[in-house]
Parts: sequence; C-alpha cells; structure tokens
Amino acid sequence: MRNAESMGWLHGRLGTVVLWALLITLESAGQIATKVGGDQLGQMTFTLHWLQAVIVDPGVLFAVGCGIGAFFVWMLILRRSSLSLAFPLSSLVFVGVLLGSWLGLGEQISLLHWVGVAVIIAGIALLAEGEQA
Repeated sequence: MRNAESMGWLHGRLGTVVLWALLITLESAGQIATKVGGDQLGQMTFTLHWLQAVIVDPGVLFAVGCGIGAFFVWMLILRRSSLSLAFPLSSLVFVGVLLGSWLGLGEQISLLHWVGVAVIIAGIALLAEGEQA
C-alpha cells in the first residue's frame, strides 16, 4: 500500500482542502443558480409547460450540474473522512450560500444571520479540534 505522499497532492491534506472548497463552491453555486433559475421562470403553475421550461432553463441545468458534481466530490470526501465529522463540516455550505446571496444577488443579510455564520464557524472549529485529540 502506498502512502499519501507517493500518491500525489490530491491524497494529502492539500487535496482534502481542495475537495472541501470544491464541494462548498458547487453546493453554494447550485443553490444560487436554482434561485436565479426559479426567478427567471417566474410564477407558473405546475404543468407540463412549466416542466418543459424548467428542463431547458440554463440556471436550472447549471444547478443540476453542480448537484451532480457535488455528489461525486462528496463521495471522495467521505472516502477519507468520518461521516460524524464530514457531515457537520458540510454546514459551511450555509455560509457559502449566505455570502453568495449577499455578494451575487444583493440580498440584505441581517446581523442575526451573521451571528449564525459565526456560530457555524465556531462549531466547526470545535469539531475539528476535537478530531485532532
């Protein structure tokens, strides 16, 4: 069995960080694209015409692509991490979506939401510290 160093950077610590950044980016971008796609489609009733419009909407297609990509990245992450640590770390997607909504969509973010971001980050830091022990 080869060690992580001989298998390249993807299998080491840097690879794990890259996979997490990719997961958070794909999940966040997918959620934002879903919002944009839904807004572009407007208020439509659930009909065959609506379903056809959804299937060809670029924002929705991009969101589906992000979801598929995120699924495969998540599988790679789970191969190298325990689920009990990885799943809570995935809450960083909430932070990514909030930042994307604020920066990309111009949404107003309340102080309470920013406090929530701080709590998520503090919780992840506690989990990571507990994992090292």
